Amino acid sequence: MLDTDSNSTSFHQKMMQSRRHVQMGRLLKSEHLAMLTGGGSVLMHAGFTEVAAARVREVSIIAFLCFLWITISRILRFRLQQKTTLYRPTLLTSGLILPAVCLAGLPLVAALSSTGHRFDALLLWVEVILATMAVTSLLTAIRQLAARTHNSAILLVGSFLALITVGTLLLKHPMCRAKPETPQDGTPAAVVSTVMETPWDVALFTATSASCVTGLIVEDTDTYWSPVGHVVIFCLFQIGGLGILTFGAFVAVLSGRHGMQFREARTLREVLDAESVHGSRRLLVTILLFTVSVELLGAVMLSGLWADKPMGQQMWFSLFHSVSAFCNAGFSLNPGGFDGLGSRWQVWGPLSWLIILGGLGFPVVHDLWTWLRRRWRHDHATPLFRKAGIRPHLSLHTRIVLITGALLLVTGAFLWFVLESLPRVNASEIEDREVAVVGQDASDENIPEFIATPPDGSVTTRMADAWFQSVTFRTAGFNTVDHQEQHPATKLMAIFLMFIGAAPGSTGGGVKTVVFAITVLNIRAVLKGHSRVEVYNRCIPATQVARSLSMIALGMFIVMGTAGLLVIFEHKPHLFIDLLYEATSAFATVGVSAGVTPDLSLPSRVLICLVMLLGRVGPVTMLLAMAAPRDGGHYDYPEERVSLG
Repeated sequence: MLDTDSNSTSFHQKMMQSRRHVQMGRLLKSEHLAMLTGGGSVLMHAGFTEVAAARVREVSIIAFLCFLWITISRILRFRLQQKTTLYRPTLLTSGLILPAVCLAGLPLVAALSSTGHRFDALLLWVEVILATMAVTSLLTAIRQLAARTHNSAILLVGSFLALITVGTLLLKHPMCRAKPETPQDGTPAAVVSTVMETPWDVALFTATSASCVTGLIVEDTDTYWSPVGHVVIFCLFQIGGLGILTFGAFVAVLSGRHGMQFREARTLREVLDAESVHGSRRLLVTILLFTVSVELLGAVMLSGLWADKPMGQQMWFSLFHSVSAFCNAGFSLNPGGFDGLGSRWQVWGPLSWLIILGGLGFPVVHDLWTWLRRRWRHDHATPLFRKAGIRPHLSLHTRIVLITGALLLVTGAFLWFVLESLPRVNASEIEDREVAVVGQDASDENIPEFIATPPDGSVTTRMADAWFQSVTFRTAGFNTVDHQEQHPATKLMAIFLMFIGAAPGSTGGGVKTVVFAITVLNIRAVLKGHSRVEVYNRCIPATQVARSLSMIALGMFIVMGTAGLLVIFEHKPHLFIDLLYEATSAFATVGVSAGVTPDLSLPSRVLICLVMLLGRVGPVTMLLAMAAPRDGGHYDYPEERVSLG
């Protein structure tokens, strides 16, 4: 009789538990529907449709009702989860923090607002919280996808596509567009509102450039976008520089007791190229601490560049440019960037080192930190343990990155100084000569001669400019000179440096310094008759050598193909060197420009967006994402030699 009662009780508990799980699933689906409806209402009310012209209150009330239902649903799910024995949530992990903050802030918002607009202020506060909840839900969905997917390449490409899509929608918002000055000629208000609308191609291009930390722009960042637009661009290149997967993992580490799941950590290990799953967690902590410390320190050191501005604007400008430099984004709030400021110590010093540190790669930073810590312990150990222990050393990857990067920086600065010291002809003089040639015989003595002009600036100024251009050519996107006026030989040298790019695992693009170094080492091995690539008493695996050569070949195909298509789309074959400059800058996510990007046609802008995305995720990663899975058969065909010339 007791067994029957216990079995009946157990069956009843299982039925109740199953019913609770079904109820929680239905509540979760209703939350997703309410989130989509509320998010659409917020966007509609903020200005995406004509409804915003009248600021219809009903749209905002719909958003409030959606928020209210999400709050009630989360409270019900919280109570149902507490009754289960599988998982007992906390307030932090149940998603009730933001609703609690909203409800707690309602009295304060009502007190601070005026009597006539109190209800509108409350609705606006709810909309802000609802938008924050939508962003948090998006990051949570990406984390869950990272924990379930088996192809990190598809996840990486998809995360950047999602970031670009969200950024485009936000930049399309009228609040992100700077308000034009009030016309004095009696222009109708309808015309002014039409001018304020951001075209889709401008929003897409800017969002792609910021998410892929490129820096190419079709409109001036400082004048075209409002302060809200500046904040959106800032968030895009901060998230895009670190990677949305890494950024989502930050939220996982800082938000709750669960942290990262094993499969999520495994996916992050593949993205960060860490040695192990445990190593990916340690590398993530290193990235977090290093990024925050360097960006804040850089902001403090750059503050002197805007000493004439108010304190609040000075802090914002310093933080914006510090993060932009560390993420190698190249976006600037200064008109003309840093043109003419190359001799300022904040530019050739802290700004340059922010770019260099961001381009080293997080695995190198982690290895350097580990090496310094072990070196300090080894030097301060007792003589007995010092002799018995193994002396700490840097990994082969770190050595190659540091040495290759130093050689490229020094060589680039030297070549830029030499090439820009040569006499050259101004573009205006070439145009005058072309005008004079029209309608005259080529042998006419009246045709004006080219007048070679000496380089501008003192030797120290040109040395500072040479150093900064060598740094920024690698993937930063800032400028202290007009790149359009550079010598053609300098542009070719810059294309070479941009094509190489930064180190693997960094915020920069290009084919990467390690790939370039392995290719050079492979050439040296071939010339010496060696069958393997050896460096520092180590042998590079043949698979990595083959992959490096493939990345070089793919990069060349992409850059040359893009330049050819730009020539066809723009019908300007005489600007081939400048279009090749833009194509390489887009592929390597550098952002420097020869001045042709703002005038590109719509097909060229779409092409540049595609190339920027391809350069950010890497051509090999994109191919792996699109490639079909292999069958299970493993076999080798017979070898046969071919002639190589």
